[in-house]
Amino acid sequence: MVVAEDKPAEPQRRLTLARVVFAVLLLVLLGALPALHLHWRWSSIQQLDLLVFDVTVADDRYLEHAVLDRVLAHHRVSFRLGRDHVGTAPGGEPHGEWPTDWPDLIVLADGYGIYADDEGDIDELGRNRVTSTLTDAQAADIESWVAGGVPAYGEFAIAPEPTPVNASERLQRAFGFDATGWLGSPVEDLAELSPPLKALGPDPWPYEGPGLVLVTTLSGNANPDRRLVVLTADELEFRFPYFVGGPAGSRGDRSSMPRWIELIEPAVGSEVESWIELPVNEAGEEMLARAGIPTRWPGVVTTDSTVYVAADGLEDRTGFAFKQFTGGDWLSWKLDNHPDERFFHQILLPSLDRVVDQAKDRQAEQLAGRVTG
Repeated sequence: MVVAEDKPAEPQRRLTLARVVFAVLLLVLLGALPALHLHWRWSSIQQLDLLVFDVTVADDRYLEHAVLDRVLAHHRVSFRLGRDHVGTAPGGEPHGEWPTDWPDLIVLADGYGIYADDEGDIDELGRNRVTSTLTDAQAADIESWVAGGVPAYGEFAIAPEPTPVNASERLQRAFGFDATGWLGSPVEDLAELSPPLKALGPDPWPYEGPGLVLVTTLSGNANPDRRLVVLTADELEFRFPYFVGGPAGSRGDRSSMPRWIELIEPAVGSEVESWIELPVNEAGEEMLARAGIPTRWPGVVTTDSTVYVAADGLEDRTGFAFKQFTGGDWLSWKLDNHPDERFFHQILLPSLDRVVDQAKDRQAEQLAGRVTG
């Protein structure tokens, strides 16, 4: 009698095939990574005259510069963390010199400065500002340079106070937006909100637990009366505001924002490429309507040579693990795609890519013009 051989079950064959395919892909990837790194390593370093402005450098972590450092390294643009910026050194000491010649690229991080409490300890939302901010003369330079075609990236709170009103208006014109004066931030525990913000609300302070606060400032076209709106878990569907859509090159179409945001409106001639939405329920919508605050507003506004992100973007904590590889942004997106990476790939990286690429192209055109001339 002939006994038929057992045939492997169909699921087992599929599992075996999947393992083989995975092993082959893994070998291809491991073989490609050195080549991608060498291609990046051997590409020429671009020498751009950068104006990176930031007056919120609290310590030597340079949080507002860390992501910028990684993106510029990926682009092979010469930049050294902790050295190549104008504003303040750790702790608030003046740092760097304002350029006298036109820069190739402008990056405006945070302009609101460092605050300290009565004991002199650094406090992001304390009582006394200890650093200066952009002056009207510096804002005039930026407006002139941008009008002349210099690419520029700007973000959250370069227009509200303490930026002087004239300087604020110049920056808004340069970046193509109108500031409303409203700023907002998710809060882990409203009971632990800073005393300066609590002072704007009811006394005694009744709020606790996770929530979202919105506060007005005194610059731009804000109402001169300070106002505070507090959204508790009862008015929110989710904890964080989120970005919808993004600039060309975005990976993903929705990402949360766990840090400060800014309510702006687009100016004539600018384009909205992403929106910020507040995760409110019906009760939250009614509360915002009473305060005259929309539930959706521009998150990324662009002009021909500028990108403005209405959030505290450069303090993003992404690792960007594959910055030293050609195509490393794609690799990071595919192989390190956890929630904290989404804002980086959807909003921050394509925004910075745009102005860096524009700066490179502009410099190349200028050099070609000198050669042919």
